[in-house]
Amino acid sequence: MTSSTIFNPEDLLLGYANPTYDQHAKRLLAQKDVVARILKGVIPEFHEIDLTTIAKQCIEGEPEIGTIPVDMDKTNASRQIPKEIRGNNTESASPTEGWIRFDILFHAKVPQTGARITLIVNIEAQKTQSHNRLGYALLRRAVYYACRLISSQKETEFAKSNYNDIKKVYSVWICMDSPDSKSAINFYDMHERHLLRHTKAEKSDYDLLSIIMIYLGTDDSSNKLVRFLKLLFRDTEKSAAEKKKLLEEEFNLDISSDMEKEMNTMCNLSEGIFERGIEQGISQGISQGISQGISQGRAQGILQGESGMILSMLKKGYDLASIADISQWSISKIEQLAKAHHLL
Repeated sequence: MTSSTIFNPEDLLLGYANPTYDQHAKRLLAQKDVVARILKGVIPEFHEIDLTTIAKQCIEGEPEIGTIPVDMDKTNASRQIPKEIRGNNTESASPTEGWIRFDILFHAKVPQTGARITLIVNIEAQKTQSHNRLGYALLRRAVYYACRLISSQKETEFAKSNYNDIKKVYSVWICMDSPDSKSAINFYDMHERHLLRHTKAEKSDYDLLSIIMIYLGTDDSSNKLVRFLKLLFRDTEKSAAEKKKLLEEEFNLDISSDMEKEMNTMCNLSEGIFERGIEQGISQGISQGISQGISQGRAQGILQGESGMILSMLKKGYDLASIADISQWSISKIEQLAKAHHLL
């Protein structure tokens, strides 16, 4: 990266360029106390159930993280429910290179009038919903995932033609941005319409698939779940300790050692810190560059901000490969910077 490169901080914010950060975010998202708040916040079957019951009694086993392929003939071959938590690679695209995997997949049981209804819930942590960034409409991908959750039940949830045993599926997508910068929650369900006469079917026979899109914008939302998720995943200004305090006080969440570890790691890796260093450098560079011209000052400020953040990561003991992954600098250039400051 040269001083003339135009840098877009959003490319690094919230894990855009850092798969390590992404994996830790998904592990945090898969914590049962976090999952419980998502279920209660957006899935109707859990609205009236308290969070402790959801976390301890309704979530079966441990959520699968990136272990179940989406594609046909691979889903059931890999599925063994319940399993231990796994934190492996979660996104891969082609049959020759691997396959697409569900981010977080688990079964949830809902107590109702003495009977128990099993739902299959998939939660996807999505960096962006932007068509330009993804190259496709995210909602179409969500439909595909939800349909695979239905079709893959054959010979796992039901056998032969016992279609009455199909379990309802929810595919919940948490996007770290939104189409218009405002937070939103959208539902997509199956509904009955009548063209001729008014013959009613049992809702439970067709209400088998729901897609929920949660968009985390930059606005101040009054929705409790949105505030909770933004604090965990979008707020790059607060330290892990500050987040822990707010989670305990505002959301009555007991922070487990695993959750605290993931939050600490995410905050240490946070591209938001990197972004702030760049912006600080931009401001400084613009001030210094008024006599030289604003464009030159901005370019110099970007370079200063990047250099400062890389030096900070070197002092904290980050390995060169991780720094290169986050900053998009080459390892040789990072080594030159480190040697110039007697850090190598």
